[in-house]
Amino acid sequence: MAEDHAESLVAALTALELKVVEVQREIRRLRNYARGLEEENQRLRAMVAEAVSGGQGQERLRLFYDQGYHVCPGQFGRVRGSQGCLFCLSFLEKS
Repeated sequence: MAEDHAESLVAALTALELKVVEVQREIRRLRNYARGLEEENQRLRAMVAEAVSGGQGQERLRLFYDQGYHVCPGQFGRVRGSQGCLFCLSFLEKS
């Protein structure tokens, strides 16, 4: 009886150790992902700051849009991809 209990405890401990390893891997992956997002955020903020301070804000926003990023207030700085955005185009026409 005691041996069965000890074996089940060892099995449970082994399973927990495997879970800990999985969680550690996921934490590393998430940290790398967050680091990448922070770098992209810094790059986008620098682009926006340059666009605003350059005195040619409208042209810079158009360039930003043409490079595949949203310039509309709701999605600003997010990757737009190859699809157009009516909100961005409307915003660019108003500016």
